[in-house]
Amino acid sequence: MTISNSTIDRGKYGRTPAMTTRADEVYNDFMSDTRNQLLHAYWKHMGERGNDLMAKAGVKIEHTAEGVAKAREVIGKDQYLSTFMRIKRTAQEIYKQRIVESYGVREEEYLRRMTDAETRGPGTLTYDPNFVYPDYAKVHIHIQPGGYVGSPLAGMLYDYGTSVFYGGENAEDALHKRLAEQTPKPLDGKAARILEIGCGIGQIAVEIKRIHKDAEVIATDISAPMIRYGHLRASEQNIAVHFAQMPSETLDFPDGHFDLVVEHILFHEIPIPVLDKTLKEVFRVLRPGGTFVVWDFASAEPGKPGYAGLLGLMDSADNGEPYAHEFVTCNVEKRLEDVGFTLRSRIQPGVMMGSRVCDKPA
Repeated sequence: MTISNSTIDRGKYGRTPAMTTRADEVYNDFMSDTRNQLLHAYWKHMGERGNDLMAKAGVKIEHTAEGVAKAREVIGKDQYLSTFMRIKRTAQEIYKQRIVESYGVREEEYLRRMTDAETRGPGTLTYDPNFVYPDYAKVHIHIQPGGYVGSPLAGMLYDYGTSVFYGGENAEDALHKRLAEQTPKPLDGKAARILEIGCGIGQIAVEIKRIHKDAEVIATDISAPMIRYGHLRASEQNIAVHFAQMPSETLDFPDGHFDLVVEHILFHEIPIPVLDKTLKEVFRVLRPGGTFVVWDFASAEPGKPGYAGLLGLMDSADNGEPYAHEFVTCNVEKRLEDVGFTLRSRIQPGVMMGSRVCDKPA
């Protein structure tokens, strides 16, 4: 994507608009490296250390305000864990704010580019400027200022913010490309209509369209700022994805309309009642024999608490993830089966990502 500036066009950071200044970019590169060192090198060790400290203190891990307060007391007595948690939170806060400030300098230009792209193909864009967001969608997820709906530049903030979060591992949407390649077709091989729910800025949808060139690919999200930017991003890559503003729990499509539906890291960011409604809607819009692929946090298991452990508790409190614990402990696999799906496969290689492949009986 090429986004110009009256003074200088700094091009792109992969597929993401570069920061306004080189100083901003270097700053966030440093913060990315700092997060990499903390999260990737020490996450497992600190998680085990924290769970052990909580057990020795006789304090249960409870995802309540009181539970967080008790956990902070335990953490505060351990210099290593308390320093880890403080740096983790602070690094997230300051790099997010730097992105807001850097893009904010050119906000009018970015918004004009999105507006100009609204009627430009090869894909389409549909949204409601007067849409009233439910309270659950107004959370500042990942402590992104304004969350996903409170800033007109939310899509851009998310794009660069996650680039820093992944520490270079998602350059050119490499992660989304890999997941798209690993997303299976229905058992009968037919995938003419494909839907991504909670698409964000449409990175998975775009990569799926690259693979399924003849398929109609639709990407929905509750956030207008996210899909406005997603449409601009896709159109600049000349990829025909059709973006529509739509809550996942009220999909405006006919029964049995899609061959394949994909979800990527939406479910841990919505409340359980909304999740349950979404599962019913996905089952409804899938044709008999269609497939639903869930890419999201791994479920907690005995001996493998994952996100249900201490670090998950504190991440939920400090990183704007109020619904994540509910998701990893809700037994989403059973919920899928209760709706009517047949679970074809389930893979949980780590805490942050697992897959569930489900089929609607033919």
